[in-house]
Amino acid sequence: MKVDKLHIRSRFKNLEDVKVDFDEDHLMTVVVGRNGSGKSNVLEALVVIFRNLDLGEAPPFSYKLIYRLGERDKPNQPSERWLEITIDADPDRGTLAKQYEIRARDLLNDNTPKDIIGELPSGMTIPFSKVKRDKSGKAPYLPNYVFAYYSGPSDRLENHFKKHRTDFYRRLLEDKLDLKGDIRPLFYAKPHHSQFVLLAFFLSEQDSAEKTFLREHLSIEGLDSIHFVMRQPGWAKQKGELFWGAKGVVRRFLDELIKYSVSPVKVTRQEDTSLTGSSIRNEFFHLFLPGVDALRDFAKNLSADELFKMLESTLLSEIISEVSIRVKVSSSPEPLTFRELSEGEQQLLTVLGLLKFTGGEDSLFLLDEPDTHLNPSWAVKYLKFLREFVPNHEASHLLMVTHHPLAIAELEKQQVQVMWRDSDFQVHVQEPEESPRGMGYGGILTSDMFGLRTTLDNSTERLLRLRRCFTEKTELSLIQAGRLKKIDKAIEGLGFTTAHWDEEYAQYLRMRREVERETEAVDVTPELKRVRKERAKEIVQRMLTSEQEEDNK
Repeated sequence: MKVDKLHIRSRFKNLEDVKVDFDEDHLMTVVVGRNGSGKSNVLEALVVIFRNLDLGEAPPFSYKLIYRLGERDKPNQPSERWLEITIDADPDRGTLAKQYEIRARDLLNDNTPKDIIGELPSGMTIPFSKVKRDKSGKAPYLPNYVFAYYSGPSDRLENHFKKHRTDFYRRLLEDKLDLKGDIRPLFYAKPHHSQFVLLAFFLSEQDSAEKTFLREHLSIEGLDSIHFVMRQPGWAKQKGELFWGAKGVVRRFLDELIKYSVSPVKVTRQEDTSLTGSSIRNEFFHLFLPGVDALRDFAKNLSADELFKMLESTLLSEIISEVSIRVKVSSSPEPLTFRELSEGEQQLLTVLGLLKFTGGEDSLFLLDEPDTHLNPSWAVKYLKFLREFVPNHEASHLLMVTHHPLAIAELEKQQVQVMWRDSDFQVHVQEPEESPRGMGYGGILTSDMFGLRTTLDNSTERLLRLRRCFTEKTELSLIQAGRLKKIDKAIEGLGFTTAHWDEEYAQYLRMRREVERETEAVDVTPELKRVRKERAKEIVQRMLTSEQEEDNK
């Protein structure tokens, strides 16, 4: 699944007559821009579009969308489907069938290039009844999966996934789910999924890329114990029964779990039901797995992704109240609870698990500020982490919104879309003037991608502006000369005159400054200038000799 172009014609939030040209030739496209420019609204618009297409509902606004399905033709492995889908939707056209105009073009047999944005060679017209998901769960002209994650507190993005989650929940209670099958087509990741990801990562006894990642980046060496707290759900009809009348996959999960639990205990206690302290008496069941061996024995017939789906299904059934995991970490002699990990670590696990266990062919991942809690060293590597965990690069597209300049440092300009609003509050989108790759972080911040005037703090910038004003004058009064000398000393005290990205050159600047101090009170004669030049030359020669010796080692 590759999103090519989106043209939002009528108003959606603050977007109207906005065109976004995504980079369909790479795995990911990153959207940047100031707050309020509409970055998150672009991702939300795509969620709403695919939600309504999947459910067979009217378009929420007028738009044109071009995307591709399937993989390119490969040697000795031809693709079964490589289609370009164009959807032209307008809610003002009348009947539902007329509101959508949908065309599909077989790219394997028709390589006619597009002339301009939105202009496509004529393709096969698809009736809308064939596009929406049918009763058997098939939708051949839609992405198989649309996954989303938002790190903020707002639930506006999550709300668009509730219909699919509710349908999944209903089928769960009716015992119509097969966990060996696919996950629901629209899936929203939440923080509690991070614990399910961790358990799934440790299910196999074999070493894996996932376990290596946990060791190297989170210092997690293994699992110490898992404590499940189950609760009597609101739908329970058999309140005296062991698991309150649960059926289907949830019942099978619980029946298997209790076999390997140590001293399961049922208690009745107060349960908070509101933020104001209101509570009811409810029944809880504590099930404790003493280590990773117990987890593997319990889930011996499950794959990692099946365990993830089983845990998520049990959570949706309203039976899981809490999961408390203790992990062994290299940084502490005692095990830590999962909640003691930082917000950034938990956030990273949530997103990577979303990619690993719910991804597949024709997947669209929509990540809204997933790097919010990451430190700079992780932010630099974040896109690398994502690439390693996406299972299918050729048939997956990852669209991400970020405010972090470090996260986009290695991208080409085609992979970045910059959003901004003009004086009339009209939103515009375009790729940056230059590629972030090779710019350096300071260059990215002062480019059109982030638009800062400088990377310096306000006080230092003010000193530099004052200094420039004085140095531009041909003559200075005694008072002005005194002020300039004070400004120079202040700037020197900040280390500004000796700072440089090349450590060897920075060393040269410091040594040069020391030489200047030695002769500060001496008149600058031609002979002194010659001595300074010779000393500078000697320093450079020593550095070059040292560098050459290092290269020869």
